Amino acid sequence: MKKKSKNKSSSWQIKAGAIMSYVGIIVNMIAGMIYTPWIIRNIGQSGYGLFTLASSLISIFMVDFGISAAVSKFLAQYIIKGENEKIGNFLGIVYKLYLILDILILAIFSAVYFNVEAIYANLSADEISTFKVIFIITATYNLIAFPFVTLSGILTAYEKFFQLKLCNIINKIGTVICTIIALLLGGGLFSLVFINVFWNLITIGIKLYIVLKDTSAEVNFSYWNKNELKDLFSFSVWATVISIMSRLVFNIMPSILAAVSGAQAAALFGIASTLEGYVFTFSDAVNGMFLPKTVRASYSKDREKNLLGLMIRVGRINLSIVGIIVIGFGVAGTEFINLWLGEGYMGVYICTMLMILPDIIYCPQQIGRTTLIAENKINFQAYIYVFVSIVNIAIALLLCPKLGVLGAGIAIGIAYTIRLVLMTLVFDKVLKLNMKKFFYECHFKLLIPLVGTTIMGILLFLFISPKGWICFFCKCGIVVIIYAVLMWFMAWNKDEKQLVLGTLKSLQRKMK
Repeated sequence: MKKKSKNKSSSWQIKAGAIMSYVGIIVNMIAGMIYTPWIIRNIGQSGYGLFTLASSLISIFMVDFGISAAVSKFLAQYIIKGENEKIGNFLGIVYKLYLILDILILAIFSAVYFNVEAIYANLSADEISTFKVIFIITATYNLIAFPFVTLSGILTAYEKFFQLKLCNIINKIGTVICTIIALLLGGGLFSLVFINVFWNLITIGIKLYIVLKDTSAEVNFSYWNKNELKDLFSFSVWATVISIMSRLVFNIMPSILAAVSGAQAAALFGIASTLEGYVFTFSDAVNGMFLPKTVRASYSKDREKNLLGLMIRVGRINLSIVGIIVIGFGVAGTEFINLWLGEGYMGVYICTMLMILPDIIYCPQQIGRTTLIAENKINFQAYIYVFVSIVNIAIALLLCPKLGVLGAGIAIGIAYTIRLVLMTLVFDKVLKLNMKKFFYECHFKLLIPLVGTTIMGILLFLFISPKGWICFFCKCGIVVIIYAVLMWFMAWNKDEKQLVLGTLKSLQRKMK
């Protein structure tokens, strides 16, 4: 009975967390559509480019060396096995390491600050001066916040997905409201930076309160064990490589563009990466929520059957979500960008499409990537990410000087395509998951709705000319209806239909 109640609670947390994730994403998208162009007009393309540049540069060095991923993994194992004492001991080791890493990162930030002029020779003297101030503010915040990265991992391990996602929504809404007020009162770029820092600190405080109140996690600061430290490093060293390489794909691109094309190209890429981020965030909304379930499946007797079944179930749902987003942006993206930002941003649309197309195959494979974490086989993923990052940088350096933001999109698109091919091979050969069956059950069975919606969507936007936002949203609504009808009658199985109906009924009851 206790196990059944625990499973029910876990399922509720996943569903509630997923719903809150999508609510948060919708809030992000609406806020982005409304106030991102307004911010650019208020602080200028150069100012927005400097803000994007500083954030991306800081992110490159704010690598937690895989410790946050290790927290989620090891804590999930300890919780499943009922080894509560090990949780506090493990966290004691983790926080000591974070303090040491903070000191090392401070030294790196100092070196970067005193060499900004040499790194970004294409920036003007005024841009360099502004960038240095933004860099100091952002770097200081990140050094303070760095040790608290573990809070999200702790909440994930304890399956507190609803609370975790709610924190993200509060952060975004608070940031948007304060940004609007600040700019209306005449604030500029520095106000934008301070507001982001303030609300991020507030969010850390809320997460810390939830961990202390709703979990049994306690930190034993006096604990130290060399063997456990060795286990932590054996996992985290590969997670570090993955974290660094995945960050490099996007976070180094503004620096490459600023160095070879200027701040305006970095600003355009910032817009494209924001749009790509919306797509990936939608598809990645439940990422991490299935780690405890994946760990349980990995330890079960019918490992391959249970893991493949979980991968297919989650993959079909994921593909259903990412499919309509990629198709929707593909058929409506040019009109949307023209209405949103104005004429002259065609390069942003092409760059975004090149970056999001591989997500159709990559995102539904989420359980495969989670299994690599659960079974300590992420070194294979690390090898692939290193290779992909090198390819990405090499192509970007070759194309960006002449093509600007379009060259960045081509580089990332090629790198992502290589990544998904290699990762698929790892799932098949290393994890022994039947990827042919996965693609048949997931992609092939959903192919007709995906292709059919694409064709009808293209025809709809070709024959009905742009007439403003109302007409645009009506056409998007028609595309969504076509997609839902085709999926319902030609793709979704009984369980997936029940999931949709159950979620709608649950939301209806909540509203009443």
